[in-house]
Amino acid sequence: MRRGISLIELVLAIVVIAISVMSVPMMLQQGAKSDNFSMMQEAILAARTKMGNVLSYQWDDNARDGNNTEGRLRALDVYSGAPALDRNGTYYIERRIGHVYGDLRRKMMAVATYPSSSVDANITDINDFDGLSSSLAGSGASTPTDTYDYLDRDLNLTTHVYYISDALVPGSDYNDTVINFAFDPSTKKSITNNADSTSIKMIELDVSSKNYQNFLFRAFSCNLGEVDLLEKEIN
Repeated sequence: MRRGISLIELVLAIVVIAISVMSVPMMLQQGAKSDNFSMMQEAILAARTKMGNVLSYQWDDNARDGNNTEGRLRALDVYSGAPALDRNGTYYIERRIGHVYGDLRRKMMAVATYPSSSVDANITDINDFDGLSSSLAGSGASTPTDTYDYLDRDLNLTTHVYYISDALVPGSDYNDTVINFAFDPSTKKSITNNADSTSIKMIELDVSSKNYQNFLFRAFSCNLGEVDLLEKEIN
């Protein structure tokens, strides 16, 4: 008896092959989507890490009561901030609304002191990150000169720092039980113009790549100063 392939079997084989071939573009597309998602997650993680690094620095060089390495951070006077946040000119002149009277509490400098308008190459405060750009894409090879190994070969982070308005909604008052704050990032002003200084700095991180749509990370740092810590003296 001679063996062979029936027409039905041949048709079924062609159909199966056709379905397999048709699924290849979808598999490739899904793989590309997976790579793009991985690169986006990678970019978000890099941006969060960078932002955390920026926020770990002091609010302003001039906020250090003493010198750049010692002394507590104090709240500073500003030129264009909400008048209600100015230092109290009558009682407790080193304090403003919200400051609790006490030696170890947050307070301002003994004399009026304003933020710095400088952006220095030696990074010591948040201002110094303004305009800094970095490319985090490496070649993928583990060599002493290649410290990064990112899937995205075109990942770039650019940091900008601005002042934004610290004003309240008209009719609201800092002495109210409920405060209505007019939070508006679009009010941003140059960090290098001291005349625009307020009590809020906005850090804007521009994340760009040719592999996906660019996006912005924003974080905010306020002119609060810090409390003094109780320290145990060791004889």
